[in-house]
Amino acid sequence: MKISVKLIATYRELLPEGTQGNKIEIDVPEGTKVSDIMAQFDVPQDDSSVIVVNGLTVTLSTILVEGDEVSAFSAIAGG
Repeated sequence: MKISVKLIATYRELLPEGTQGNKIEIDVPEGTKVSDIMAQFDVPQDDSSVIVVNGLTVTLSTILVEGDEVSAFSAIAGG
């Protein structure tokens, strides 16, 4: 199934080299959890990260479905 991963601010550099912008679409197997995606992109899985799915804060154990957009950014990223 296809999902989108959007890494914002300093996390953008965790995307694969050559990624245009801050968002990438990837194929993942059914049953993939948010924590699996964060581990794949080396995003810290602690209070230093804000992680949302489709704009809503979720737990790392949330199972993703086709078309979800997982976004992450540093909780201390300034604006």
